[in-house]
Parts: sequence; structure tokens; C-alpha cells
Amino acid sequence: MIRINTCAASIALALSGTALAAPTAPSIDMYGSNNLQFSKIELAMETTSGYNQMVKYHDQAKVDVKFNQWSGTSGNTYNIYFDGVKVATGPITGSQTTASFEYGQGGLFEMEIEACDETGCSKSAPAQITIADTDGSHLAPLAMNVDPNNKSYNTDPNTVVGTYFVEWGIYGRDYTVDNLPADNLTHILYGFIPICGPNESVKSVGGNSYNALMTACQGVNDYEVVIHDPWAAFQKSFPQAGHEYSSPIKGNYAMMMALKQRNPDLKIIPSIGGWTLSDPFFDFTTKANRDTFVASVKKFLNTWKFYDGVDIDWEFPGGGGAAPDLGDPVNDGPAYIALMAELRVMLDELEAENGRTYELTSAIGVGHDKIEDVNYGDAIQYMDYIFAMTYDFYGGWNNVLGHQTALNCGNFMRPGQCDGTGLDENGEQYTGPAYTTDNGIQLLLEQGVPANKLVVGTAMYGRGWEGVLPSSLTDPSDPMTGVGNGKLKGSSAQGVWEDGVIDYKGIKANMLGANNQGINGFEYGYDEMAEAPYVWNRTSGQLITFDDDRSVKAKGAYVRSLGLAGLFSWEIDADNGDILNAMHEGLAGGTTDPVNRKPTAAAGADQS
Repeated sequence: MIRINTCAASIALALSGTALAAPTAPSIDMYGSNNLQFSKIELAMETTSGYNQMVKYHDQAKVDVKFNQWSGTSGNTYNIYFDGVKVATGPITGSQTTASFEYGQGGLFEMEIEACDETGCSKSAPAQITIADTDGSHLAPLAMNVDPNNKSYNTDPNTVVGTYFVEWGIYGRDYTVDNLPADNLTHILYGFIPICGPNESVKSVGGNSYNALMTACQGVNDYEVVIHDPWAAFQKSFPQAGHEYSSPIKGNYAMMMALKQRNPDLKIIPSIGGWTLSDPFFDFTTKANRDTFVASVKKFLNTWKFYDGVDIDWEFPGGGGAAPDLGDPVNDGPAYIALMAELRVMLDELEAENGRTYELTSAIGVGHDKIEDVNYGDAIQYMDYIFAMTYDFYGGWNNVLGHQTALNCGNFMRPGQCDGTGLDENGEQYTGPAYTTDNGIQLLLEQGVPANKLVVGTAMYGRGWEGVLPSSLTDPSDPMTGVGNGKLKGSSAQGVWEDGVIDYKGIKANMLGANNQGINGFEYGYDEMAEAPYVWNRTSGQLITFDDDRSVKAKGAYVRSLGLAGLFSWEIDADNGDILNAMHEGLAGGTTDPVNRKPTAAAGADQS
């Protein structure tokens, strides 16, 4: 009887023309919930405070999506799909429902919302939703704006071709990540990441640098790393990269993330330290301080996933850096080696946890007095590469002239100066071999550093002096035999951003000229023995030592002749493409004519 009545009721409902309807299709609210942009990293965009208050990373993004069903039947349950895969479900609460859930995968997804009840389901129109993550998985590949003077090369991918990109380059030089000739690079070193703790040396930079670091370190333990300039790193909007007010991540970091989407094999490595930020390293003779640092770097790499390892730029173990009172020649070397071992253990843990590789590198001074304080032969087993800073050999910090980034010893040197066996102008024994690229590399090879882990540095800038007048020269044909009279002066329009230093592109435009023959009173010279160029104005006395196309090609040929890893440069915003082009052409081989040099002999004292 019951079965007959139920059947009859169903027939009557059908005959009446009334059918059970599925729920109304949801309409996604496109204007709430931060325009459907969510993020696994929570960044303070409007304020400046301590790093830990400004940067908070979450394993899951918190997502709140509103949808409306203003008419019809709302249904009982919603399902949310990202690219056709169900990611959340929950109860419908009425004509407007907020779906709250967590999601751990970054990306740009097509989202659909489905409303269901016992009669069936109805889906919304698709909408685009962003789940931002620091690997850049939510970003489109970066659109580039590279100086067309950069040529294209097919350099062996196992060769290192690296450069420094500096955080502050976006200001005066207006050099942004999209200007990087990334197709011609294997490594970008991002300078610099500071360490909280004693940082008196950074006061020498002037401006707001010291105060900014003190702000970043509020609430942060000594010996932990932070971001020095959050505005440059993740707050500033770059319209060319599509940044909007509501973009979850902006600044250099977002552009680097998008660059990784375009060039996934490119290694981007944070360089920790640098000339004015190395003071805390000198406390790393204490293991507890190293432990704090290493744990902090691990957290930093898990927070900023676009980075591919860590570069240590301690200037310098043993002393001789920006702070003249810091340095322990006995204990700094073992501390450096221990730091490398501990970082390698940490990076191996990260590799196992995250399923990717991380490189450990270090930029080091190559003067004999710097190398003797560290046994790099012991340290290198933990490292991928050493970036040998084969530049800054001479400069305006004193009035002693010489080639600042020469491959070999120069014509201007005194007898026995090159190998350190002779006497200086005061009749005193040289303390060691002269500062040159080859002398430094040979010392590292003698320590047992494998050739294929050594990267030679090129200079995309010059160092210079005022007042080098012809009357001061002991050899009229070589201005390096004269005497300097203070640091080179100039304007930022000429490429002089600090006294004594000038961008290569400023040298090219204002001193070299299109055919490299010299303009504006400057004459071009080249020391064939040293493989080092210079420009000199004998009237004004301005003398500049730098790297150019010829000297960089010589360095490339040198790298190939010894089986070294490659070349890198400081710093990319000072180049117009000439130097990076020459790096590739030198490494390609066959582009540098060998120089037939006269032989030298040092047989020792006369014997009877």
C-alpha cells in the first residue's frame, strides 16, 4: 500500500509539471577577499619594523572565498576546484557563503565552485585565483628589458658565468631585475644579506644604512640574518612586472621569482656579508654564534624559496677588512672551515627535506695575506665554488698606483716585487707575492683547491686617482710609475657614485669612446705583461685602472688554460654589455692572441 501511494505521488508531481531543481549556480565574489589573491607569506607592506614582524611564512595559505546565490535554491554543500581538482568542501550557509580553507601549493589556478544537494550540483563560472609562494609558482615568466648591446652565446652550461646584483642598484642607477642579461648568466649573487649583531662598519656607508639595519634587527637575535631594505626587497611596486597595490609579494624578490620562472636553471644565491656587513663574522670563532647563524640561514632559505643556496662573503677571516680592529689570524681560519662544514650539513638537510639542490659558495680575498689565514684546501670539500675576488688590488685609498684587477704582474713593478723576493722602495723585504689574479689563483691551487671549483673575478668598474702628472713618472711611457694625489672625482652622470670608483659604462662613454682610442683628453693604454688596461689624462692627472674587452678575454683564456670553473663580475649594473660579452668570448677560447713575453729568471744570489 505504501509503495503504491509513493509511486502515485511521484506520478502526480510529474503530471503537475513541478520537477526537483538542482541548486542555483554560485556566483564568485570577485571583489572581496583581496581580489582572490592569497599568499603563503605574510608581508608587512605599509610599515618598517623588525624582520620577524614584517615577514611571516606559513606552510598553508589561508583562503577565504565568498560566493553568492541570490535566487533559487542554494543547496547544502559546496565543493571548490582548482584546475579541476577538488581542494575544499563545506556547508552552504545561505544566499552568501564564505568558504574558508587552507591550501599549501602555490600557483595561479582556475577556480570553480560547485553547489550540491540531493538533486544534483551546479558549478560557477571559472575565476582566476592566486596562491602566492616564494618560489614564484604563482607568477608569469618575467618580461625582460635588457641592453641590446648584450649578445647571445651558447657557452658550455657547466661553465660558471656569474655576477652580483645589488639591492640598492634600483635607486640611483635605476637598474632593475628585468635589466639582467639572465640568458647569459648561470649565477646571480644577490648583495647583500646582513647579520644582526655588531655592525659598526656599516656606519661608514652613510645615509640610512645603519639605522635601517638596526630597525630590521629589532626583536631578532644576534647572528641571525635579515633583509636590509624591505622596500627594495618586497614592498616596492615595479609596474613592468605587473605589480599592483594588492600584489602579495613585490620588489626585487618578486621580480627574481618571476625571473626563475623564465630561467629555471639560473642559480640565484643570497650573498651574506660584504665589505661593510662582515663585522658579525668575527664572532664566529664561538660555535654557539655559528649555530644561531646556520639555523637562521636555514629558516631564510625555507622562507625565500627562489634562492638556491648561500654565499658567504666574510671580508676577511684573519683581518684586513673594513674594521681594522677585527680579525684573529690564528682562530678565524678554523672558524671559517667549521662554518662551511656546518652550512653544508644544513644544506644537505634542506636538500633531503625539499627535494632540490643547494649550492654553498664563498667570495674571498686573493691577496697572499688573506689566503694564508685560511686553509681553503680543507674548506673546499664542503663548497661548490670559491668566487675569487681578483679585483681591488690597487685603488684610491692610498696614492700607490697599480692595476686594480690585473691578470699578471705589471711592467711598473720593482725587481722581485712580483714573487715577493725583492725589496720595496724603503729597502724592506716584500711580505709576499704581489696582488694579481694569477698569484692568488696559484696560491689557492697550492693549498689543494680543485681548479674546477675556482671562479675568477672580473671588474665592471674602474678605480682611479687624481693628480697623476707626467712630472711624477719614473717611466714616461707608464703612468703606473707615477704618484697619485687622492681619489678620482666625478659625478654620478659620469658613473662616479663614490670617490675613487667609476662604472665601466661611464669609462666607455666619457674616457674611452666608441673606438676605444680615448676621448675628452684621455688616452688609452694597455700593459701587455699584466693584461691590464688604463685610461690617463696627462693634463688633469686623472688615471683609471679597469677591465675591458681585451683583459677580460685574457682572463677567460686563463680560466680555460687551467681548467678553472669560469668567470664572475662585480657588479652588473655598471656594465653596458661589453664586459659580459667579453667574459663569454674569452671562455669560448681562441679569441685572445697569446702575448710573447720576454723570459724572466730568478736564480738567487751569485754563487762561487
